[in-house]
Amino acid sequence: MSDNTSPFAKGDWIVHAYYGVGQIKSIENKKMGDTSSKYYKVEARNSTFFIPVKNAENDRIRPVASKKMLRKAIKTLKDSPTEMESDHNQRKRQISEMLNDCSLLATAELIRDLIGRRKEHRLNDHEQSTLTKISTRLVREWAISSEISIEEAQKKFDDATKFDSTS
Repeated sequence: MSDNTSPFAKGDWIVHAYYGVGQIKSIENKKMGDTSSKYYKVEARNSTFFIPVKNAENDRIRPVASKKMLRKAIKTLKDSPTEMESDHNQRKRQISEMLNDCSLLATAELIRDLIGRRKEHRLNDHEQSTLTKISTRLVREWAISSEISIEEAQKKFDDATKFDSTS
């Protein structure tokens, strides 16, 4: 940590609920109107975004998972999927609630359950795009946390999400 008012420091890897995985490249002062505030400049895979330092401690942003937390997420991915709501509106609400959590375990549960649903039913466009987005984010976080390539993390992810068809 860089100082008492900053929960993150330059070089830290974070996960943002909307932007995904990124690395803090600097802490900059930005002036908005008459006030100046500190912002984290974060570079993600396809974008650069800024987070106000004073608002960085919220449930939409978290540090990249530790190896221990990643192991728990992998175990969750390998568990039998939980059946999702049959009504598409209720399922959409269920997905939204799990996405708002932004925790690694909630993400792993949602991936597992969407993949499980896909084996029984066709996913709608929203479900498929959600699955693609959060799977990509998890693979990127896995690679960073485990210090392996994206390709290696993708292979491990694919292995973890192959459910036993007899369960």
